[in-house]
Amino acid sequence: MAPKAAEKGQLQGSHPLATGQEIQHILDAIPFYVLLVDSEHHILAVNHAVKRDLGLSPEQVVGAYCPIVVHDSSIPIAECPLVEAIEKGGAVEREVYDSKNARWMKLAVFPTPLLTGDGRPVYLHFAHDITEARNTSEHLSRSLEHHSALYNLLQSLQYCQNSAQILEALIDQITSLSWLGVTTNAVGFLVEGENLVLTAQRNLNAEQIKRCGRLAFGECLCGKAAQTGRNITVSSASEGHNIHYDGMGEHWHAVMPISHEERVLGVITLYLNSGDELDTFRIDFLKAAAAAAGAALAKQLAYENAKRIREKSMGKLLSYEEDERKRIATELHDQVCQSLSALLLEMQAHASQHESLKEIQQSCEARVRGLIDEVRQMAMQLRPTILDDYGLESALGRYIKELASAHKELVIDYQYVYAPEREKRLPAPVEVSLYRVAMEALNNIISHASASRVSVVILWQHSRILLLIEDDGCGFDYSAVRRNVDRCLGLIDMEERVAPLGGTLRIESTLHKGTTVRVTVPTETPN
Repeated sequence: MAPKAAEKGQLQGSHPLATGQEIQHILDAIPFYVLLVDSEHHILAVNHAVKRDLGLSPEQVVGAYCPIVVHDSSIPIAECPLVEAIEKGGAVEREVYDSKNARWMKLAVFPTPLLTGDGRPVYLHFAHDITEARNTSEHLSRSLEHHSALYNLLQSLQYCQNSAQILEALIDQITSLSWLGVTTNAVGFLVEGENLVLTAQRNLNAEQIKRCGRLAFGECLCGKAAQTGRNITVSSASEGHNIHYDGMGEHWHAVMPISHEERVLGVITLYLNSGDELDTFRIDFLKAAAAAAGAALAKQLAYENAKRIREKSMGKLLSYEEDERKRIATELHDQVCQSLSALLLEMQAHASQHESLKEIQQSCEARVRGLIDEVRQMAMQLRPTILDDYGLESALGRYIKELASAHKELVIDYQYVYAPEREKRLPAPVEVSLYRVAMEALNNIISHASASRVSVVILWQHSRILLLIEDDGCGFDYSAVRRNVDRCLGLIDMEERVAPLGGTLRIESTLHKGTTVRVTVPTETPN
């Protein structure tokens, strides 16, 4: 039961303003509601703001028990600052949520020199509605978190080199945010035709990975999000969750399509901490994060597609080039060499009939034989028949032998290693490209490296083949040369020969310590 109320206006003390009318004028000048209360929580005076903030007239409030009027409680609430002010003997300020009126209040209680008629201390009690300010502050704080997280995501996306890395970056960023309310479990899919392919995941078990490895559009929650382009937040117990596995407990999902320009490129599925739906702020963040990933994914996919088209075109162009080389080499060997040989026979026939022409014939014969050798050498460089007839091992071995014979100062070690059960021949496009890359690398060594030793190794490794060329020459600044188009045409040619095969070219070079060229290609050429 509330203590007995004090009689209105019973204030006393030595303070010069200790008159009811003067105190009332001061209280009414304050824009938010103010109370004068005694140590027993009785309201002695109020300002006119109580009408606006509490919906009560001053006459209804003065003399009443403060907890009942303000908090609809028969006893002081736990957060009541007056209780603490009495205990401390000083001022107290705090922010309190007023559940009765659904608002946040800034409360402050200050001791005064005034006393009630029966000697109870009087306190000045300020109450200011800070709901709007608090909501604004909270919104700004959450917006700062939102934008900071998006900034970090955008920074991560800059360094992604393929589509899978984009999904990994998105999952890492989202699962690291404690305020988002998601667990560390997540899965990311990429669209492949009318299917979703699991590309990135966190903390999924083997059964989950197996069941969700490939989903058709419309299948389960992820497939529905891809099909409709809409977000889904539901329990695993819902009808839409139609993939189940042993030991699966109830859980909640937030499924977000990753889109760009209304085209769904992927889906990210998050596991929620509880069944509470994500609030608007969190959903907006996830949409923004998915949109950022969608833009990065669209750019990456466009790049990968252009690269595939370029490599396919380059592969065809190189194939045409090799065919043309072969045709010209055949013509040089079969036609030009034969014509020169016929000319040689004709000269010999004329010289046998005219003794005076013998000296001229010998000189011309030497020149023609030289021309025949040069034409044959040109034909071999254009397209060595040994490459078509006997394969890479023999063709490259012969080229290296001729190179070493022409450059006595250079020692070239050549090894071709393959498993006994394998056939010795590689697919023709692989043999041709590795032969051309090796030629270019060896010619560069002779022209620029000043090397004394070179090692050439071809090694079959299961489904791929490795070409490794190392020298002990002067080395060079690879990055600087690569930036200079005029100086790196040979390097570009090597890259363009490897790329259509689905292979990689890596060059490492250190000044005064030599250079290593490493080429890896699959033994089966891509379509």
